[in-house]
Amino acid sequence: MKIRALARTLAVAAGAATLLASCASGGSTASAGSSTGSSTAVLNYWLWQDDATDQTWAQLAEEFNAQSTTGTVALQVIPLAQYEDKMLNALASGGGPDAARFKDWWLGEFVKAKALEPLTTKIDAWGGKSDVVPELFNSGKVAGDDAVYMLPHQFTTLYMYYRPSIFAAAGLEAPQTHADVLHAAQVLAAKGQFAMDVRGGAGGQDQWAAWMLSGGAKFMDGDKVVLNDDTAVAVNQDYLDLAGKLAATPPGSLTADFAAVRGNFLNGTTAMMIHHPGSLKAVREALGDDVAVIPMPGKTTAGEATLGSMSGNVVFSGSKNKDLAFDWISWLAEHDQMLKISTSPQGQLPVLSSVAKEEPFVSDPALKIAIGAEAYASSWPGVAGTSKVVNKEWQPTIQSAFEGQTSSKDALTVLADVLAGK
Repeated sequence: MKIRALARTLAVAAGAATLLASCASGGSTASAGSSTGSSTAVLNYWLWQDDATDQTWAQLAEEFNAQSTTGTVALQVIPLAQYEDKMLNALASGGGPDAARFKDWWLGEFVKAKALEPLTTKIDAWGGKSDVVPELFNSGKVAGDDAVYMLPHQFTTLYMYYRPSIFAAAGLEAPQTHADVLHAAQVLAAKGQFAMDVRGGAGGQDQWAAWMLSGGAKFMDGDKVVLNDDTAVAVNQDYLDLAGKLAATPPGSLTADFAAVRGNFLNGTTAMMIHHPGSLKAVREALGDDVAVIPMPGKTTAGEATLGSMSGNVVFSGSKNKDLAFDWISWLAEHDQMLKISTSPQGQLPVLSSVAKEEPFVSDPALKIAIGAEAYASSWPGVAGTSKVVNKEWQPTIQSAFEGQTSSKDALTVLADVLAGK
C-alpha cells in the first residue's frame, strides 16, 4: 500500500497539505544550535513532549549539535493528539521528517506502507547495542518480519497499585492472581467498597491489555491473531464481570478516563489501580505510606505477563540524511543521554541495562518492579490494524460489552478482525 493510499484509507486529509503547511499548523520548530563539524546537513526530527515546558529535548539537541561532525538536528515539536495524522499528511505529500519519535502501535501501518527504514544492519554495527535490554528490540519489529524498524528509547510497563489500609481492613492480602483480584472485589463489595475502575474511556485500552496479557491471553500467535480464542474470551469476561455481576466498579467507570481513575484511587473510592510508574510521584505525594505497588497479578502468580509500551525512534525511508539520522537516534540511546531523559519530566523507564543500575532505578522498589517487568512485558502487536484498534475501535467495542449489548466473544472478534486487517 502506498503512503498516499494509506493516508486516504485512514481518512487523514484527502488532498494533504505540504510539509511546511503541516508543520506550521501543529507545533514549534527549534533549530538547537549549529554544527561544529564540516557537514552542513540538517536533520528534521519530529517529536511530541509529555511536558511541554520541559527543556530536556532542546538541551540534548544542543549537546548533539555541539559535538556532531556529520550535521545538526532541528526539532519539530507536535502535540501527540495530532502527531500520527501529521506524519501521514506530510508523507503523503512527499515530505515528512528524516527521523521521529514513534509509538510502537504505529509500526504496522507505516512498515506496510514502506515508510520506515530497516535499522537492523546499523544496530548490529552500533557499539551501544549490547547495553539495550535484548527483549526490547522486539518492540521495534512487526509480525512476520525479523527486521528492527524502531530503536528502543523510553519504555514503560504496567503494574498494580493498591491501598494497604483498605486491604487490611477487609482482611485481604495483596493479590497475586486474577482469581485473587476477583475474590478481593467480592469481599470489598460486601463491605461497600469498590475494588477498581475498568477505565472504559480514553486510554483505557492499555489497562485492559495489561489485564488480558497477564491473564494468559495473547494478541498474536506467530502471524495469526488469537485475541478472540477461548482463553482471551474467558479473561475478558472476568474484566467485564468486575463492572457487571461483581458490581466492583464505581459509577462512571465504563466511560472513565485516567483522571477519573486516579481520582477514585486517591480518594479511596477504589482499592486498586492498574497503571505505570507515571503515577508514582502523584500517588506517593497524596497517600504517603498508604500505597503499594505489585507486579500485575497473573494466571498462576504475579509477574507472569503485562503490557509494555515503547516510545522509540525511527528513520524514514525517504530521508536523504539516513546516516545522520541514525547518528542522532543512537546518540540519544547512549548512557549519559539516556540517564538525562529518563530522570527528566519526559522520562519513563530506561532501555539500557547500565542506566537501570543507576539511581533512582536501583533502589526504588516500585521502579525495580517496573524494570523487572521489561523481561516479560509484551507490546501491542506490530500489525497494520493496531493503530485503528487503539485509536478508534477499542473504546466503543468494550463499552458495548460492558453494557451487555455485545458478548465477550463478539467484542473480541470485532477487535481481532480489525487487527487482522479484515
